[in-house]
Amino acid sequence: MRVRGSILGYAVGLLRTRRAFLAACAALPSSGAAGATAADEYGKRRRALAEAIGRGVIALLGSTESEGRSGFTGFRQESSFFYLTGHEEPGAALLIAPARGGLPYREILFLADPAGRSREWSGPGLEPEDAGHLGFAEVLTESKFRQILRALLRDRDRLAGLAEARPADDAQARSRHERLVEAAGREPTRDIRVPLAALRSIKSPAEVALIQASVEATEVGFREAWARVADGATEREVAAGLIGGAFRAGCDRLAFAQIVAAGSHATILHYQRNSGRLENGQMLLIDAGGERARYAADITRTIPVSGRFGEKQRLLYEAVLEAHEQALAAVRPGAVLGGPARNSVESVAERVLRKRAPRGVDPYLPHAIGHHVGLDVHDPTPPGRSLEPGMVLAIEPGLYLPEEGIGIRIEDMVEVTGDGCRVMSVGLPRSADALEAALAGQAAA
Repeated sequence: MRVRGSILGYAVGLLRTRRAFLAACAALPSSGAAGATAADEYGKRRRALAEAIGRGVIALLGSTESEGRSGFTGFRQESSFFYLTGHEEPGAALLIAPARGGLPYREILFLADPAGRSREWSGPGLEPEDAGHLGFAEVLTESKFRQILRALLRDRDRLAGLAEARPADDAQARSRHERLVEAAGREPTRDIRVPLAALRSIKSPAEVALIQASVEATEVGFREAWARVADGATEREVAAGLIGGAFRAGCDRLAFAQIVAAGSHATILHYQRNSGRLENGQMLLIDAGGERARYAADITRTIPVSGRFGEKQRLLYEAVLEAHEQALAAVRPGAVLGGPARNSVESVAERVLRKRAPRGVDPYLPHAIGHHVGLDVHDPTPPGRSLEPGMVLAIEPGLYLPEEGIGIRIEDMVEVTGDGCRVMSVGLPRSADALEAALAGQAAA
């Protein structure tokens, strides 16, 4: 009896520990979308996707632990799966069966099997009886996924998933696709990528608020980075200030590898070594974004290392600044981001650069004028779609002179509104005079 009592006490203790752990996780602001976005918003997204697909079975797999591994910040759920479920743990799956004829609408979340988890390494995970906050009527374990998927396909025939050809270098997407095909016994015949991108491109007020929080935390990181800018400092030291500031201000991770590029390094568009040394007379480009509650920011500023722009540096900077301001003014419903059309934000910026750039300087952008931002720093949107209220963009014109060791880019986050746009990253100065004043203030502090 004593042994049995000990075992029972141990089991009760484990249960209490597990419940306490789950309650603590639920209380964390970044512990899952259910803590930041209401469960019914996820439900509306699933219903909207089902309506767009029309018939068949929609199947989506979350990332496994290995597929979602993300450096020192740990597991990161596949973004589309997270967008539809708010579930952040590995090994999950989702089925959505739109209503058809006499067949009812169904949506089922499958959680990782407890037997397959390593609690010693990752702690206890969510189980079906604890998943009510996610808003699903049916929550099962992943071991039932294949059986139920094939049963639904017998009645509804068509399989919809992320069906387009996978890039050769996207091992995680290829792995998820192969697991889905194995479970279903067939290839998806309907690709959900475009209708899902259409949903994700229009942000809800809750999403905009989360992006705004990420932007503001990133701005703190920039100011702490600027405080470390000095002749002889290293790019890595500046990056450390950026990362520390953003994390202290509430970021969970970085949305992408930061770029801290002094002098000629700034002409390398995706420079990421951050191993150079700063010198007076150089300009320093910082392109970075934090991520908070899964939503990203993306901001770029270019500053003089000495704290004051040289004559040519200011001339070039102000050319980019005018292109930037004209591009922001062109962001409105009905406009498009790229291409040669008169209402293209890119064409507006390039017209300014052709007019303002000094003779002999190539004014054409070697990169896109901007991109959508949300759960990913390059969020999906249907090709060629015009801008609409609720979209969130990063706008980033630049000029690059490799032979002179100068690269200038200015990037701000904006929300498209009914009559234009709202700049979200107003906490960082943009004009040359305001930047010099800010740098002087940082040095004085």
